[in-house]
Amino acid sequence: MRLPLNGFQPKALEKARTAAKISRGDLSRAIGVDPTTVHNWETERSQPSPDHLARAAEQLGIPLDQLIVVPEKNRTIADLRNLAGMTQKDIAGSTGLSTTTIGRIERGEGTLADRHATALGEALHVEIQTIRAAFIRARTRPLRPLPKTS
Repeated sequence: MRLPLNGFQPKALEKARTAAKISRGDLSRAIGVDPTTVHNWETERSQPSPDHLARAAEQLGIPLDQLIVVPEKNRTIADLRNLAGMTQKDIAGSTGLSTTTIGRIERGEGTLADRHATALGEALHVEIQTIRAAFIRARTRPLRPLPKTS
């Protein structure tokens, strides 16, 4: 199960789409998803992957940070990746890191090796200090309770 896309603004997507006078069907065709999928994003029934949302922003002629709003001081590495419109698989392909390693780093687990920080900074086009600060935010975030099992 994919975690929610932190900062995703469904109403901003709908507003940008209608302002651009683009139907859900046309937008879905342009980005390679079903029209129901775009409807579900706009009505908060589901959330897009970062790469689909990046393609939607491009089609709508808006920056991705209008659809994903996370204050700079709160951004984790996952947020930086999402704002770059990339999936963990995309980052793995451009850094040579495994998706397992990327997931661990995004969750703030273990330590952040210099070579990992450098590779992520290059892939995300941000300074290494930004990567390190984002890692610390993930590492020090409040703990989430485990889901209840029956």
